[in-house]
Amino acid sequence: MTQETTCPAPADSPGPGHRVHELPAGPDTVRVGVIDPAAPPVLTIDPGDEVTLSTWGHWGDKVTPDTVMEDFPALRAAFPDALGPHSLTGPIHVRGARPGDTLVVDVLALTPAAHGFNLVVAQPRGRGVLRDRFPAGTIRHFDLDRSSMTTTLGGKVRVPLKPFLGIMGVAPAEDGPRSTVEPGCFGGNMDLSALVVGSRLRLPVFRDGAGFYCGDGHAVQGDGEVNQTAIETGMDHVRLRFTVEQGVRLRTPRAETETHFVSTGFGKTLEDAAHDAVDDLVNWLVEEGLDPEEAYSLCSIAADVRVTQMVNGVVGVHAVIEKLTRRP
Repeated sequence: MTQETTCPAPADSPGPGHRVHELPAGPDTVRVGVIDPAAPPVLTIDPGDEVTLSTWGHWGDKVTPDTVMEDFPALRAAFPDALGPHSLTGPIHVRGARPGDTLVVDVLALTPAAHGFNLVVAQPRGRGVLRDRFPAGTIRHFDLDRSSMTTTLGGKVRVPLKPFLGIMGVAPAEDGPRSTVEPGCFGGNMDLSALVVGSRLRLPVFRDGAGFYCGDGHAVQGDGEVNQTAIETGMDHVRLRFTVEQGVRLRTPRAETETHFVSTGFGKTLEDAAHDAVDDLVNWLVEEGLDPEEAYSLCSIAADVRVTQMVNGVVGVHAVIEKLTRRP
């Protein structure tokens, strides 16, 4: 590979000539349960600008510490047009982004809300890995300590918080509204736990302006998201920087941390998703200077193939490899 590269450290302020925009979550900036390429933008920015925003929790932020399982039919009924539970802030129009470009999103800051919950969805709706063993729905509430960045499970287990946005995506190429649940090459509900502060996400652009949106805040999540939810929460503070790589065409989203490359794949089966994640990582390593056969060998030698999530209808896999340095 080429000489070692790193994800640039987040700057305290945007570059010269760029702005920081405010986009608080509210009735005019949030859509519940629907991704629609025809939705008008709620904010227009220039490449290089940053956006400070907030996100709501599921069902329009209506899940409170007092919510019980019996409340969910009424929550769903309150959003008859929703095709999923997620509350999405956006879309954001990025001037100059065109189909065939790549939208680059740097995650600069994330502060979760004070309350979170984990939900086992009851049958027949549930998609958890052990849905047959746990057919009855349950909800657990969590107090999120933003000072220590921890919470506890039942007062028994201390859990460090590792917040990230479960949904970051762009307007899909296909027309018409679609559910927020299933991810795809446009990003969306990827549930990729690597997208913490300091990470960089690259998304293929399918529509003029990209049409970026985000939501589905997670205070912490294990890879696989095996019971169908993480610690679900809103985000009180999110800061993102947006740039555009013109003429750089991606097939599927890519993430980058200070130390690793992360490729993604989606499919009806884990095998299909793994194929696409590994295939894209091979392509990425070829771009870094290896020939295809070398890249494929390196993936088998040094990359880890991990399950992103198994519970969203379309499953996700990510392939992770440490940034290596070629010998001179």
